Amino acid sequence: MKFVQRRAGRYEFRFPLPDVLAGKPAPQPWPDSMAVLVNARTGRFKTELIRSLQTTERKSAERKVLAHIADAHRLIDQAQRYLREGPPKSITPDQIAAMAREHEIHLLSQDELIRERGLGLNLAVEIDLAEEDERPHDGLGMTDDDLDVYRLGIADLDQNVRAQSAKMRAGEAISSFVNRAVEQRGMTLHPEDPAWRQLEHAFIKAQRSAFSGILARLEGDEVPTPARPSEPKGETLTASLTLWAGAGGAGARKPQPSSVAEATRAVRRFVELHGDLRITAISKVQARAFRDALVKLPKALPVRLGRLPLPELLKQDLSKYPRRNAQTVNKTLALLSGILARAERDGFFEELPAWSNPFHVGFDVAPAEREPYEPFSTAELQRLFSSPVFAKGERPLGGRGEAAFWFPLIGLFSGARRTEIAQLKIGDVRAGEGGIWYLDITNEGADQNLKTVSSARSVPVHKELIRLGLLDVVAARAKTQPQTAPLWPEFAAPIDPKVKAWTKWFGRYLGIHAVDHSAKTFHSFRHTFKRACREAGLSEEVHNALTGHSGGGVGRRYGRERRADGTLDCGISLPRLQAEIDKVSYRDLKLLIDKS
Repeated sequence: MKFVQRRAGRYEFRFPLPDVLAGKPAPQPWPDSMAVLVNARTGRFKTELIRSLQTTERKSAERKVLAHIADAHRLIDQAQRYLREGPPKSITPDQIAAMAREHEIHLLSQDELIRERGLGLNLAVEIDLAEEDERPHDGLGMTDDDLDVYRLGIADLDQNVRAQSAKMRAGEAISSFVNRAVEQRGMTLHPEDPAWRQLEHAFIKAQRSAFSGILARLEGDEVPTPARPSEPKGETLTASLTLWAGAGGAGARKPQPSSVAEATRAVRRFVELHGDLRITAISKVQARAFRDALVKLPKALPVRLGRLPLPELLKQDLSKYPRRNAQTVNKTLALLSGILARAERDGFFEELPAWSNPFHVGFDVAPAEREPYEPFSTAELQRLFSSPVFAKGERPLGGRGEAAFWFPLIGLFSGARRTEIAQLKIGDVRAGEGGIWYLDITNEGADQNLKTVSSARSVPVHKELIRLGLLDVVAARAKTQPQTAPLWPEFAAPIDPKVKAWTKWFGRYLGIHAVDHSAKTFHSFRHTFKRACREAGLSEEVHNALTGHSGGGVGRRYGRERRADGTLDCGISLPRLQAEIDKVSYRDLKLLIDKS
């Protein structure tokens, strides 16, 4: 059957992308809902979609593939429509208010112009009843007849628009005004779109307000025409995101790809709510509204809901999904704040001397919630390392081979983060000074990223990891692969989606076999290691060097020596670090390991 292939004993779905997409650069930012079509490393469209059908039986594969074929066609249709038409056009409440305000200003301005020039009516002259000295209208102001006729006309228009307001139904003239305003802004808005009726109602209110002002003027009252708001200067938020993500030449410090992806999602949601505003026009009120919208969203959404624009998403019943916490919302706001802070350094706010960052509206987080992770207890570790992966040599599919076994052990005896472990190359586990083996945690290789600058470090391989055979794993991989190849075959680039999938698997596995608690995750190994360092008497300077935590001020950067590979050490020799890390132990933990 077409699109079904057998590989390594299992069937998979392979669907070639059309020539208009395959291998072509994808526009940025690219919607998350179609991210599966794009190679995250190259930023280009894939040449084909590949998905495992999770079966070794052909008939089962042919049944399962039908849903994948339909989904692939849908995704490709979406992508081609996006490339052809651009992102879906939406209109925000702020834009509706601005367009209606502009309509009111236009009507009041036209009234001033008409009354300044007059209509040129003089009925006495027209019917030959004028006195001999009465001259034709000179175009300065209105005649008495102009005023009477104009007042009648405005009163009639006012009654008409009041009737439309009462019926909540716009007349042909209002619809025409709305259509022209939408076209002038280059928007695409279908007449059946709910925003169209919102615009019509806003224009009715604006027209009523304008006619009330004009009628008051005709009675001699002073009703000024509001000033048109000046067009905000500066870059849009989307353009500022691009500058923040990619500015700087070789060697310049740039945000991590994961941070860029997260910031891109945040900007997309903000634009869905408020439009792609000029950064100089973003207010704290708008930032606060965005914050309050985010806190209503769940931690995770089904794909169907996740594709909805934020205003539409907020209209859905989300009560059955767990809400995201305040710290997650604050992290999103911090990313947006960082984008504007970069723009401020680049001088985009020089004309606004009193400007303050509008995204400084984060929640105050309860002290108990500020540290969401806890170390594992000895009993929890014992249950985990007595489970089938470690005691029986099982390798579940979601655990991605040897990663299921080694990631927790390396985390326990080094404090390394899961991404730092996953992105290790074969050559990143090597012998240094005095033949000491160490993990070279760096971002120098392709697709290697670190959380912070201080995260780059050399961590001696703990004696327990050597006993358990980690160096044998490295040697076996080195026999068949170059030093730049991934240490873990299942974690070839792009790494991020694989790490996320593995983390979900480990969370489930941990909950089943050891402990099911939101504060106990893979990151708890890092906390467990830090606690064990303190228990073993390691100084803060040493265990910070092992885990890549910053601290100690400027002095900590002094005394760093260049190693044979050209990189700088942490200021503490490998022999000293080796001696210190080997002091770390879990005395009451019995590792009954089956490595078969």
